[in-house]
Amino acid sequence: MHWTKVSILCLLVGLFLVANNATAQDNSPYSRYGLGDLNNNQNTVNRGMGGVSQGYADPTSVNFSNPASYSRLMLTTLDVGIEGGARSISDKNTRFSSGFGTISYLQIGIPVRKNWGLNLGLRPVTRVTYNIQQSKDAIFHDTLKLPIANRYEGSGGLYQLHAGTGVGIGEHFSIGVNVGYLFGSVETNTRVIYPVSDINATRHMTRVSYSSFFYKVGMQYKAKLNKDLDLTIGASGSLQQEMNARVETLSETLLYNASSNDFTNLDTVAYAKGNRGKVVYPADYSAGIMLRKLDKWMLGVDFNSTQWGNFTRFGAADSLQNAWKLSIGGQFVPNAMALSGYWNRVAYRLGGYYGLDYLKLGGENMPIMGFTIGAGLPVRRMPYSNQYSMINLAFDVAHRGNGNTALKENIYRFSIGFTLSDRWFIKKKYD
Repeated sequence: MHWTKVSILCLLVGLFLVANNATAQDNSPYSRYGLGDLNNNQNTVNRGMGGVSQGYADPTSVNFSNPASYSRLMLTTLDVGIEGGARSISDKNTRFSSGFGTISYLQIGIPVRKNWGLNLGLRPVTRVTYNIQQSKDAIFHDTLKLPIANRYEGSGGLYQLHAGTGVGIGEHFSIGVNVGYLFGSVETNTRVIYPVSDINATRHMTRVSYSSFFYKVGMQYKAKLNKDLDLTIGASGSLQQEMNARVETLSETLLYNASSNDFTNLDTVAYAKGNRGKVVYPADYSAGIMLRKLDKWMLGVDFNSTQWGNFTRFGAADSLQNAWKLSIGGQFVPNAMALSGYWNRVAYRLGGYYGLDYLKLGGENMPIMGFTIGAGLPVRRMPYSNQYSMINLAFDVAHRGNGNTALKENIYRFSIGFTLSDRWFIKKKYD
């Protein structure tokens, strides 16, 4: 095994942890609900095809959405994804925008032998980032009516550390499973600022830490239609699971400096740590088909359903509902075997999706829809090398909400995936 590659992998893990704990400029009011905004759960290849992933498998691409696909791995593949973009949220009167950027996933796929592959990965699952200020009038000294400011802030999120395996059974059928650890914490703060100097500002903090083991199973069936045409049917999912949770609360008084917008702690009023409880994590089911012409094109359709209506935290429900999404997308390569003309070997991707979001605010359903484009750019390999590298790009334009919802949101997301495939485990024949 090449120790240089091990060093690169360790460096990437460190960068992942630093990047996902760095302060971001993102501001998403919707992340107040549930466990936060849900991260995209596909790699960059599948994002470019509208999220189609259940019937997708490739010898040099790690599809963690369906672990049965690991059985098709032929080269050890290091896969890193990053994303960035902007969101715009508006109501009938106002509009504001914010930017975001993060590492999407870090994983390595390893072929153990023919029809048997492994995957080790780390990725963010949810993200909480909001900062909202609201003003309302309050009565002071019995007769004086003045406005007070409430500031609501949230940060944190959940992560998955997983190991998966996929095994081929016979020529057509494969099964797989991801197992791992789900962990993270979410901190929310409410600050109240008073307009009179004889009343100090207050802060109430709640931090909830989550931890749980999780699993996801998958299957794929590949049917050969003719010499270079095949159809793959795939499905994956997990049943409803319970997470362990622990809540920590803090109340304190603050000294507020209006000119610098800074807070200084004056006194701790109350602190409590140790209340434990359960969080119901919803069941998730996906199924899809993929029609492929070898080295030329592929076209697929996926359907996903997640039972967020069953979500509870410490026995309390939230403004959530069961969600679903229908995705369609595909890929086209002009000439994968072309010896000249670089753009003939590029994979061009296109897709879209429509569904119902997991949030239900004010009794209103929130539709979601999006359009995606992408490309796979092959990187020239060195002579006498087993390496095969690819830079995958995806651009997603998504919309959430409609005229009946309190807010409408537009998201513009650009994703980049770097895959380095090689035969890592080769014994040297010569020194």
